[in-house]
Amino acid sequence: MHARQPLILAAILGLLASPSAVASCGSSVCAINTNWDEHSVSQPGLNLDLRYSSVKLDQLRSGSSKVTAEDPTDPALIGEEIENLYTDNRLLSATLDYTLDDRIGFSVQLPYVMRTHKHTIADPVTPLVETFDASALGDIRVVGRYRFALDDMSGFGIKAGLKLATGKKDIANDQGAIPGEVSLQPGNGSTDLILGAFWQQGAHGDALSYFAQATLQTSVNHLADFKPGNQINLDAGLRYALGRSASALLQLNYQDNAQDSGIAAPADASGVPGTATGGKFLYLTPGISFAVVPGTNLYGLLQLPLSQNVNGEQLTASKSFTVGVNHRF
Repeated sequence: MHARQPLILAAILGLLASPSAVASCGSSVCAINTNWDEHSVSQPGLNLDLRYSSVKLDQLRSGSSKVTAEDPTDPALIGEEIENLYTDNRLLSATLDYTLDDRIGFSVQLPYVMRTHKHTIADPVTPLVETFDASALGDIRVVGRYRFALDDMSGFGIKAGLKLATGKKDIANDQGAIPGEVSLQPGNGSTDLILGAFWQQGAHGDALSYFAQATLQTSVNHLADFKPGNQINLDAGLRYALGRSASALLQLNYQDNAQDSGIAAPADASGVPGTATGGKFLYLTPGISFAVVPGTNLYGLLQLPLSQNVNGEQLTASKSFTVGVNHRF
């Protein structure tokens, strides 16, 4: 493919859920790869991507079924945390990508997390609403890649990197207490290994291209009382040029999150830690990009769930969106 034509190959990794005493708070924002050059031959140089993602998790789910939260005025639940409100996630991130040549590249992602979570503490007279607000640097990701060219129009590659434990993890709620939900914090205290492989195929004239990608993320160092479960992502999609300046995108994104572990991992009614975390998710992701000036692209992506199957009870979302700008220096 020609490097002068923008190619958005967005690998949307879905929604992660996080802990609570009764139901998972669903605190993470979907991670998105909007690097133009990751799956294709590109010119050496620096690429900057700035994007804003937003998702509101306000639907309580058990397995694949929607459920209604428990009544916070039920005397049998006095003092318990009831997840009948929401988690609102916003993520502002900058990704710096440097392409050394047509095979080797590196990227650094700097996320700034803005998160609001609300739940009630059961009381038969006046349930207490607790609020958690966080705005801080999240966990930085550093990833390298190597691409093997099959021919002028196709190739495959591998990637490896780390998610670093740089995010703040001691922010208190409006009651002055640090929540037990570890993943509500901008950082979860875990250093993770990231391994992946991708394949890309173009068509003559660059009108159509498509790709597939698989990624594994696993913790190699974590807090004494909390270890995030392994995460597997499978993504496939296509891009179609609508002219010289616009491209349409369509993808399927699958994510399998294993249960978290450790005494701080949330439990379902069985009381076993981790049983209210993890799940399997399938999303349809359409999007569009525009080249506003040479080297600069604006884009938007909408993520729609086709299937959500969670362990225990967790908050889920009906949609999420991302907008951003990408510039090659």
